[in-house]
Amino acid sequence: MIPMLFSEVRVTSVADTPVLLLREAQGSRHLAIWITAAGGNAILSALEDADVEHPGTHDLMIDALAVLDAVVEAVHITEVAEGVFSAHVVVGGSHVTARVSDAVALALRCGATILADEDLLDAVGVRVIEAAAGEGGDEQMEEFRAFLDTINPEDFGPGPREP
Repeated sequence: MIPMLFSEVRVTSVADTPVLLLREAQGSRHLAIWITAAGGNAILSALEDADVEHPGTHDLMIDALAVLDAVVEAVHITEVAEGVFSAHVVVGGSHVTARVSDAVALALRCGATILADEDLLDAVGVRVIEAAAGEGGDEQMEEFRAFLDTINPEDFGPGPREP
């Protein structure tokens, strides 16, 4: 399993659908995962200060686990079939199936590690070569983002992006 970092949630101009971008912690590959608007909001809200008076569902889940002396240990993104990515949330050594957006939203809220299967990255990871500062790294990332703006989820197979 390869450690991944949250990069961004972006809405493409072609599909008007949010895309979750994760990048290798120690590499140049990115995963582009189409998610729902609600999933995108859940992930982005994890980056804001928590509203302790009105916790969201993901905050409630983390609080409920804490009451049970359990924590989200990691998130595993394991495979993709017909454009739908599979994820598992690891709690107490047990794997719980989850939508990728929910799994990432939980991981961001509690600081859990996000891991992607190496075979998955080999199959669908997009390599973005980041040059040294000031040597075109930003330009190549912008080219990658522009590429995302020209595609839509259907380009990657039939079916919905998330169950």
